[in-house]
This record gives sequence, C-alpha cells and structure tokens, in this order.
Amino acid sequence: MSILDHLDDYRVVKITLPIEGGAVAQLDAVARVTNAPQFEVIFLKGQLKEQALDPTVLCRLAFDVAGAIKSIQARIDHQPAADKLVLELVESFSYLQKREYFRVDAELVISWWRVEDEDAALNTVQSMANISGGGVRFPVAEKVERGERIGMNILLHVDKPVIECVGEVVGSYLLGRDHSLALKFIAIEHDDRDEIVAFCLAEQRRQLRLKVQVLDSL
Repeated sequence: MSILDHLDDYRVVKITLPIEGGAVAQLDAVARVTNAPQFEVIFLKGQLKEQALDPTVLCRLAFDVAGAIKSIQARIDHQPAADKLVLELVESFSYLQKREYFRVDAELVISWWRVEDEDAALNTVQSMANISGGGVRFPVAEKVERGERIGMNILLHVDKPVIECVGEVVGSYLLGRDHSLALKFIAIEHDDRDEIVAFCLAEQRRQLRLKVQVLDSL
C-alpha cells in the first residue's frame, strides 16, 4: 500500500515549508492525492501569502494513521492557487506510536536544564514540539546524551500555569543544525499529566475544525 493511498480523501497534515534564506515555516493544512506521485495541499486563506517559498528544497509532511506516523518528503511542483500547492512525493517512511498516550504537534515554550549539573544553564525553546501525557520531543541547540535527566518548565498556553516536571532522555536526533530531544516523563504531578492529556485532545479537535474550515473555503 502506497503512503499516498492514505490521502485519497482530505487529511489534516503538519507541513514544513522551505523559505528563502534557509528558514522554514510550519503550518497546518489538508492534503489529498490528485495524480500520484503528485498530491495537493490546501491551506487556510492567507497563510501562503507571507511565505517566500524556496522550491529547490524539499517539504516535509507528517500525519497520523491509526497510531502510525506517516512522513513524506516532497518537492514543490507548482502553486495553482493562492492557498494551494501541488507537491510530488520523493521519499516516505512511517513508524508506530508505541505509547500509552495520544501525541500531537504543537507550538510550546519549554525551559529546560540538566538536573545533575549544579551549574546547569537554563535554556528556553519556543518551537514546534511533539507532546503527550507520557513525554515530549523538542529541538535543542546542543547534544544531550541518552539517559540524562532533564528538568523542564512547559508552557502549553499563555493562560495556563507552567507545568514543572523531570524527563529522562530516550533519544537524541540530529535535524539540520539542531538536535531533536525525546524525553519520557519520570517525575510529574498527576494533575499536570491530566492537563497535558486534555491539551492534546483539544489540539486534536482543533485540527479537525481546521479540516472543516479549509474544505468549506473550497
């Protein structure tokens, strides 16, 4: 089964678009296969106007199918409309979410430090992160070894209190110039975990509303 078979109908995706000058833009959109290996990605009105896309660099898309994360690298073929791109599949892969909790990608503010380092510096990241009630993955500028314990203050939303917790590094992956740090929570209050789970469910509902909004605009 081709990964594009999962896009036979409009599906909510996270897409990373290459911007001129080496920057990227991470947006929510819906995608549907048109003429494989090509597929179309449709954005909310006005989202693409401010983006100076670099067609020489590949896009990245990710979406969930029954607990499996599907990821696509694709090149920009053309832009047929102000809020639509036609992409062509270059490479794809998938992996199972072997976790107890549902995970979502969301913009978060995370302050972190090494627990076992008495002189550890406080680092703050405001970026797209992947989070669930069981752990979090986010980009950092320096390498952190597997097994290290990391203290974190996680801000889910400006009107929510900061969540204080400790995580153990279970993976560190080099992505461009940054490392993507994956941690499982090893010390977190029960109420804080419930807050994260509620946040993830709300984010899932937001993505479904996005699909409705985009389709209604067609």
